[in-house]
Amino acid sequence: MPRTTPLTLTLLAAGLGLAAGAPAAAAPQQVGRVDKVERQAVAVVEGSARDLGAGGLVYFSDMIRTGGESRLESQLADGTKVTLGEHAKILIDEFVYRPGRPGGRLGLNVVRGAFLFVGGKIEGPTGGNVAIKTAVGTLGVRGTTVWGGQIDGGYGVLVLDGLVTLRTRRGSVTMRKGQGTMVYAGRAPQAAAPWPEDRTKRAVATISFGTGR
Repeated sequence: MPRTTPLTLTLLAAGLGLAAGAPAAAAPQQVGRVDKVERQAVAVVEGSARDLGAGGLVYFSDMIRTGGESRLESQLADGTKVTLGEHAKILIDEFVYRPGRPGGRLGLNVVRGAFLFVGGKIEGPTGGNVAIKTAVGTLGVRGTTVWGGQIDGGYGVLVLDGLVTLRTRRGSVTMRKGQGTMVYAGRAPQAAAPWPEDRTKRAVATISFGTGR
């Protein structure tokens, strides 16, 4: 999306609260836009919720949530695309982007629900600029399209393009295009391997539009 001035936004989730006596927070900064919504999605900030629809703005302080049998697709200012499945909840922990200049940083916290991440300009050719927190660990990505979510009694990660490393408290695994892993409670991630066709189809269906029942 066009911008006339550099966009530089940095926010740590742990620092959302204002210390006593600190000056009032600045107005929320726009970091992206909603491409499409199926059924229901809302953005929650400071206890207030607003409905999200196609063309709606995404602000840095938003906690985005989807309802039952719902989907949301959004695009951030650097071209990163994030699609959410039903009952999802996501927060942008960190966003530093300067149009026309390399580098920047992006941190996403996928609190719950299935998601599909397609990297944008922040990711860069060498990666290392994006971290995605999930329920089981943190994903480091490069040149990436990656799915994550609950499936088959555990938490799954499937790499559709690029290179992804999942780091958990019990171990780590690196996956390439066409490979995935499963993480079950109290265990290290399984070795990277192609997923069965049926599991792959069910994973993709969780973030596909027009599949709600």
